[in-house]
Amino acid sequence: MGVVSPIEPEFAKASVVASASNAESFGMTLVEAMRCGVPVVSTNCPLGPAEIIRDGVDGRLVPVGDRQALSTALADLIADEPGRRRMGRAARRAAHRYDPERIVDTYEDLFAELATTRKTRARQRSKARSRALAARLLRRLGGP
Repeated sequence: MGVVSPIEPEFAKASVVASASNAESFGMTLVEAMRCGVPVVSTNCPLGPAEIIRDGVDGRLVPVGDRQALSTALADLIADEPGRRRMGRAARRAAHRYDPERIVDTYEDLFAELATTRKTRARQRSKARSRALAARLLRRLGGP
């Protein structure tokens, strides 16, 4: 099939999407599929899928490298049309957690908090550096 962009129209044609990654930085592909109302069967690799997919609710998570678990989870969803559709609806709802507007709001809140606590954090870092320096000096001088 090759590269397809945008991918969402292809996801919308699918009944299930599989992701067999060994590692994910976040898993935007998972969210894109879920946004199309498609449940995802994914390996539970570090940094992504378990943060996005609720196993058995809006998709399935299987151990990394376990081909049998991956194929079983896919076959189970293929055979269970009502369950697959239920998971697809749940996936569509869950994907809204990652809507751009919500993410922007989260970042704006984070930046506002960081701005208001900047001086306090700087003082805490300065005190910690001073304590660490004093401890090193004491050790060099043979103190406690």
